[in-house]
Amino acid sequence: MSVAAAPSAALARPASSLSLWRGLRGFRILLPFAALIAIWWTVKVAGNIDDGLLVSPLQAWDAFVHLVTHGVIAEYASTSLRMIGIAALLSMLIGVPIGFAVGTNRYAAHSLEGFLRFLQSISGIAWLPLAIIWFGFSNTTTLVIVIYSLIVPIIFNSMIGVRSIPENYVMALRSLGASRLRLVTDVYLPGALPSIVVGLRLGMGYGWRALIAAEMLVRKGGLGDLIFGARTFGQIDRIMVGMIVIGCLYIVVDRLIVQPIENLTVARWGLLRQ
Repeated sequence: MSVAAAPSAALARPASSLSLWRGLRGFRILLPFAALIAIWWTVKVAGNIDDGLLVSPLQAWDAFVHLVTHGVIAEYASTSLRMIGIAALLSMLIGVPIGFAVGTNRYAAHSLEGFLRFLQSISGIAWLPLAIIWFGFSNTTTLVIVIYSLIVPIIFNSMIGVRSIPENYVMALRSLGASRLRLVTDVYLPGALPSIVVGLRLGMGYGWRALIAAEMLVRKGGLGDLIFGARTFGQIDRIMVGMIVIGCLYIVVDRLIVQPIENLTVARWGLLRQ
């Protein structure tokens, strides 16, 4: 009986060690945030800073609870998430086919690579003044700015993904009489998908910042509108809460949606180009 129980006890130890490791990993992730809050509290208390310049973490927490219980955070956050979601969907539907069309043509890829890098270097925020002149203070302005910030990295990375696929794969299918549609579904799409997801992840980062900036100026709702409106009335606690919510929402979207998709595509198709 004692011999039979030994393997189960041996298996239990690695499981407990794995659980402890995951707990320590979670603690390490939260440690920088805890350190930031501690610094924030120390600066506020030791510096005896007026509430009109900086509030304490506890005051920010009270403001957060108030905004949540009254549905303010949910309303503004849903506006921002809906806008970034629509922009991401439209950017993928438009940007991926353009990237494929450019990537499959060697001359077009060489001609447009510099132009796409040029556009990528111009932040969507830089287009805000022109967008406001063209479309006014409307949701259209915000949507155009966010789509621009998203679509350029998606087109560029889709093109790079297609161009990095070994030509042997394409030639092999062509020798077997494969159609262009078959090449897209069996070679180009699987081979370029990891790069497409990387482009989406980069675009989401650029687009999220552009979205907040556009909401501050357009003032049609969203977390940027919340922060800018709080500035008007000197509500420092609401500004701090809005900033924290912006960062937390981006982490949630990136870690729970974009990163798992990236991990799956790299795990399944990431070796295709090697």
